[in-house]
Amino acid sequence: MTDRPVVIRPPETLLEEPGKRLSHGGILDTSAGLFTVLVFEYPSPPAHAESVPSWTVYLTEPGTRHAVLALPRTMAAPDHSVHFIACSFGTVPDPARLVMVVQHHDLPRLQTVDLRTPAPAGHGALSWLAAPGALRGTGTEPARVWHCGLLRTPTLVFTHLEANSTVPEALATPEWDLSPYRSEGNPRPLAADFTPSRLLHGTSTGNDQFSSYDAIFDAPETAAPFAWTCAPLGLSTTQPAQG
Repeated sequence: MTDRPVVIRPPETLLEEPGKRLSHGGILDTSAGLFTVLVFEYPSPPAHAESVPSWTVYLTEPGTRHAVLALPRTMAAPDHSVHFIACSFGTVPDPARLVMVVQHHDLPRLQTVDLRTPAPAGHGALSWLAAPGALRGTGTEPARVWHCGLLRTPTLVFTHLEANSTVPEALATPEWDLSPYRSEGNPRPLAADFTPSRLLHGTSTGNDQFSSYDAIFDAPETAAPFAWTCAPLGLSTTQPAQG
Protein backbone atom coordinates (compact mmCIF):
# COMPACT_ATOMS: atom_id res chain seq x y z
CA MET A 1 0.00 0.00 0.00
CA THR A 2 1.15 3.54 -0.71
CA ASP A 3 -0.01 6.99 0.43
CA ARG A 4 0.67 8.70 -2.87
CA PRO A 5 -0.71 7.10 -6.04
CA VAL A 6 1.96 5.64 -8.32
CA VAL A 7 1.25 6.14 -12.03
CA ILE A 8 1.43 2.74 -13.76
CA ARG A 9 0.42 4.25 -17.12
CA PRO A 10 -0.41 7.82 -18.21
CA PRO A 11 -3.75 8.62 -19.90
CA GLU A 12 -4.29 6.84 -23.23
CA THR A 13 -6.90 6.78 -25.99
CA LEU A 14 -8.22 3.25 -26.50
CA LEU A 15 -10.73 3.88 -29.28
CA GLU A 16 -11.20 6.84 -31.63
CA GLU A 17 -13.59 6.65 -34.53
CA PRO A 18 -16.45 8.78 -35.88
CA GLY A 19 -19.05 9.10 -33.17
CA LYS A 20 -17.12 7.93 -30.13
CA ARG A 21 -13.86 8.04 -28.25
CA LEU A 22 -12.85 5.95 -25.25
CA SER A 23 -9.85 6.86 -23.09
CA HIS A 24 -8.49 5.95 -19.69
CA GLY A 25 -7.28 8.70 -17.40
CA GLY A 26 -4.18 6.96 -16.15
CA ILE A 27 -3.83 3.67 -14.27
CA LEU A 28 -2.85 4.29 -10.65
CA ASP A 29 -1.50 2.06 -7.88
CA THR A 30 -3.18 3.48 -4.75
CA SER A 31 -3.66 2.60 -1.09
CA ALA A 32 -6.83 0.78 -2.21
CA GLY A 33 -5.21 -1.08 -5.12
CA LEU A 34 -5.33 -0.30 -8.84
CA PHE A 35 -7.66 2.46 -10.02
CA THR A 36 -8.51 4.15 -13.31
CA VAL A 37 -11.15 6.43 -14.82
CA LEU A 38 -12.59 5.60 -18.22
CA VAL A 39 -13.88 8.52 -20.27
CA PHE A 40 -16.41 7.80 -23.01
CA GLU A 41 -17.07 10.76 -25.33
CA TYR A 42 -19.77 10.70 -28.00
CA PRO A 43 -21.41 13.41 -30.17
CA SER A 44 -24.93 12.09 -29.60
CA PRO A 45 -26.59 9.84 -26.99
CA PRO A 46 -25.43 6.21 -27.14
CA ALA A 47 -27.72 3.74 -28.88
CA HIS A 48 -28.61 2.21 -25.51
CA ALA A 49 -29.55 5.32 -23.52
CA GLU A 50 -29.77 4.17 -19.90
CA SER A 51 -28.97 6.43 -16.97
CA VAL A 52 -26.08 4.22 -15.81
CA PRO A 53 -24.48 2.38 -18.75
CA SER A 54 -23.42 -1.20 -18.05
CA TRP A 55 -19.62 -1.37 -18.22
CA THR A 56 -17.55 -4.50 -17.66
CA VAL A 57 -13.90 -3.82 -16.83
CA TYR A 58 -11.46 -6.44 -15.60
CA LEU A 59 -7.80 -7.36 -15.30
CA THR A 60 -6.60 -10.73 -16.50
CA GLU A 61 -3.30 -12.52 -16.92
CA PRO A 62 -2.98 -13.88 -20.47
CA GLY A 63 -3.11 -17.66 -20.57
CA THR A 64 -5.20 -18.02 -17.41
CA ARG A 65 -8.93 -18.12 -16.71
CA HIS A 66 -8.70 -15.79 -13.72
CA ALA A 67 -9.82 -12.17 -13.70
CA VAL A 68 -10.08 -9.29 -11.23
CA LEU A 69 -13.32 -7.40 -11.83
CA ALA A 70 -13.59 -3.67 -11.28
CA LEU A 71 -16.58 -2.11 -9.59
CA PRO A 72 -17.44 0.64 -12.12
CA ARG A 73 -19.19 3.79 -10.89
CA THR A 74 -20.58 5.95 -13.70
CA MET A 75 -21.14 9.69 -13.74
CA ALA A 76 -22.88 11.03 -16.83
CA ALA A 77 -22.65 14.57 -18.20
CA PRO A 78 -25.27 14.25 -20.96
CA ASP A 79 -25.20 17.94 -21.92
CA HIS A 80 -21.52 17.45 -22.77
CA SER A 81 -21.91 13.91 -24.21
CA VAL A 82 -19.42 12.37 -21.79
CA HIS A 83 -19.48 9.46 -19.34
CA PHE A 84 -16.86 9.11 -16.60
CA ILE A 85 -16.45 5.57 -15.25
CA ALA A 86 -14.39 5.20 -12.05
CA CYS A 87 -12.95 1.66 -11.81
CA SER A 88 -11.50 0.18 -8.60
CA PHE A 89 -9.80 -3.22 -8.84
CA GLY A 90 -8.47 -3.73 -5.32
CA THR A 91 -4.98 -4.94 -4.51
CA VAL A 92 -3.18 -6.60 -7.42
CA PRO A 93 0.14 -8.38 -6.64
CA ASP A 94 1.85 -7.78 -9.99
CA PRO A 95 0.15 -5.45 -12.50
CA ALA A 96 3.11 -5.84 -14.89
CA ARG A 97 1.71 -9.26 -15.87
CA LEU A 98 -1.84 -8.13 -16.59
CA VAL A 99 -4.10 -6.84 -19.36
CA MET A 100 -7.07 -4.55 -18.69
CA VAL A 101 -10.18 -5.36 -20.72
CA VAL A 102 -13.11 -2.96 -21.27
CA GLN A 103 -16.49 -4.07 -22.62
CA HIS A 104 -19.67 -2.10 -23.31
CA HIS A 105 -22.48 -2.61 -25.80
CA ASP A 106 -21.83 0.76 -27.51
CA LEU A 107 -18.21 -0.19 -28.28
CA PRO A 108 -17.57 -2.03 -31.55
CA ARG A 109 -15.27 -4.56 -29.84
CA LEU A 110 -13.40 -5.31 -26.64
CA GLN A 111 -10.81 -2.65 -25.78
CA THR A 112 -7.61 -3.72 -24.04
CA VAL A 113 -4.65 -2.12 -22.28
CA ASP A 114 -1.59 -4.37 -22.03
CA LEU A 115 0.14 -3.40 -18.79
CA ARG A 116 3.10 -5.59 -19.80
CA THR A 117 4.15 -3.17 -22.55
CA PRO A 118 5.08 0.54 -22.48
CA ALA A 119 2.37 3.09 -23.18
CA PRO A 120 2.43 4.52 -26.73
CA ALA A 121 4.00 7.99 -26.82
CA GLY A 122 1.55 10.85 -27.26
CA HIS A 123 -1.49 8.59 -27.31
CA GLY A 124 -3.73 10.46 -24.86
CA ALA A 125 -6.77 12.58 -25.73
CA LEU A 126 -7.07 13.44 -22.03
CA SER A 127 -4.68 15.60 -20.06
CA TRP A 128 -3.91 16.07 -16.38
CA LEU A 129 -4.36 19.64 -15.21
CA ALA A 130 -2.90 18.45 -11.90
CA ALA A 131 -1.12 15.16 -11.25
CA PRO A 132 -2.47 12.46 -8.87
CA GLY A 133 -1.46 13.01 -5.26
CA ALA A 134 -2.20 12.50 -1.56
CA LEU A 135 -3.51 14.59 1.32
CA ARG A 136 -0.98 14.37 4.14
CA GLY A 137 -1.14 15.48 7.77
CA THR A 138 1.57 15.85 10.36
CA GLY A 139 0.64 12.79 12.43
CA THR A 140 -0.63 9.24 12.09
CA GLU A 141 -4.01 9.33 10.37
CA PRO A 142 -6.77 6.67 10.55
CA ALA A 143 -7.16 6.83 6.76
CA ARG A 144 -5.02 7.34 3.67
CA VAL A 145 -6.52 10.04 1.47
CA TRP A 146 -5.59 10.36 -2.22
CA HIS A 147 -6.92 11.83 -5.47
CA CYS A 148 -6.64 10.82 -9.12
CA GLY A 149 -5.54 14.27 -10.25
CA LEU A 150 -7.57 16.54 -12.52
CA LEU A 151 -8.61 14.97 -15.82
CA ARG A 152 -9.59 17.38 -18.57
CA THR A 153 -11.73 16.79 -21.65
CA PRO A 154 -12.26 19.74 -24.03
CA THR A 155 -15.10 21.09 -21.85
CA LEU A 156 -15.02 19.29 -18.48
CA VAL A 157 -12.76 18.51 -15.52
CA PHE A 158 -13.17 15.33 -13.43
CA THR A 159 -11.62 14.27 -10.14
CA HIS A 160 -11.92 11.33 -7.75
CA LEU A 161 -11.00 11.73 -4.05
CA GLU A 162 -10.86 8.70 -1.76
CA ALA A 163 -10.04 7.83 1.86
CA ASN A 164 -9.03 4.25 2.69
CA SER A 165 -9.17 3.07 6.30
CA THR A 166 -5.92 2.18 8.10
CA VAL A 167 -7.70 1.61 11.45
CA PRO A 168 -10.62 -0.85 11.80
CA GLU A 169 -14.00 0.93 11.77
CA ALA A 170 -12.31 4.35 11.48
CA LEU A 171 -14.69 5.33 8.67
CA ALA A 172 -17.80 3.95 10.42
CA THR A 173 -18.16 6.98 12.70
CA PRO A 174 -20.73 9.84 12.51
CA GLU A 175 -18.27 12.37 11.10
CA TRP A 176 -17.90 10.15 8.00
CA ASP A 177 -21.69 9.90 7.48
CA LEU A 178 -22.45 9.99 3.73
CA SER A 179 -26.23 10.15 4.04
CA PRO A 180 -28.28 13.17 2.86
CA TYR A 181 -29.40 13.62 6.50
CA ARG A 182 -26.11 15.02 7.79
CA SER A 183 -26.54 17.83 10.27
CA GLU A 184 -26.90 21.25 8.64
CA GLY A 185 -23.52 22.95 8.42
CA ASN A 186 -21.63 19.68 8.85
CA PRO A 187 -19.48 19.38 5.71
CA ARG A 188 -19.34 16.14 3.74
CA PRO A 189 -16.28 14.03 4.67
CA LEU A 190 -14.57 14.58 1.32
CA ALA A 191 -14.94 17.57 -0.97
CA ALA A 192 -13.39 19.22 -4.02
CA ASP A 193 -13.51 22.89 -4.95
CA PHE A 194 -12.57 24.60 -8.20
CA THR A 195 -13.71 28.19 -7.67
CA PRO A 196 -14.75 29.92 -9.89
CA SER A 197 -15.52 26.90 -12.14
CA ARG A 198 -19.06 25.56 -11.82
CA LEU A 199 -19.66 22.18 -10.14
CA LEU A 200 -21.88 20.20 -12.53
CA HIS A 201 -22.19 17.00 -10.53
CA GLY A 202 -20.79 15.51 -7.33
CA THR A 203 -21.49 12.19 -5.65
CA SER A 204 -20.27 10.45 -2.48
CA THR A 205 -20.02 6.73 -1.77
CA GLY A 206 -18.51 4.70 1.03
CA ASN A 207 -18.67 2.11 3.78
CA ASP A 208 -16.59 1.28 6.87
CA GLN A 209 -13.51 0.67 4.66
CA PHE A 210 -13.53 3.63 2.27
CA SER A 211 -15.13 6.97 1.50
CA SER A 212 -14.99 8.55 -1.95
CA TYR A 213 -16.15 11.66 -3.76
CA ASP A 214 -16.40 12.11 -7.55
CA ALA A 215 -16.95 15.52 -9.12
CA ILE A 216 -17.38 17.06 -12.58
CA PHE A 217 -16.65 20.76 -13.16
CA ASP A 218 -16.73 23.08 -16.13
CA ALA A 219 -13.21 23.36 -17.57
CA PRO A 220 -11.65 26.67 -16.50
CA GLU A 221 -10.88 29.40 -18.99
CA THR A 222 -7.86 30.58 -17.01
CA ALA A 223 -5.47 29.10 -14.45
CA ALA A 224 -7.21 28.45 -11.13
CA PRO A 225 -6.42 26.74 -7.81
CA PHE A 226 -8.08 23.38 -7.12
CA ALA A 227 -8.57 22.14 -3.55
CA TRP A 228 -9.25 18.63 -2.22
CA THR A 229 -10.44 18.51 1.40
CA CYS A 230 -10.92 15.78 4.02
CA ALA A 231 -12.99 17.51 6.72
CA PRO A 232 -12.90 14.81 9.46
CA LEU A 233 -9.08 14.74 9.40
CA GLY A 234 -8.62 18.45 8.79
CA LEU A 235 -6.58 17.79 5.65
CA SER A 236 -6.54 19.91 2.52
CA THR A 237 -4.34 20.08 -0.57
CA THR A 238 -4.39 22.84 -3.17
CA GLN A 239 -2.76 22.62 -6.59
CA PRO A 240 -2.72 25.13 -9.44
CA ALA A 241 -4.50 24.02 -12.60
CA GLN A 242 -4.01 25.53 -16.05
CA GLY A 243 -6.89 26.85 -18.10
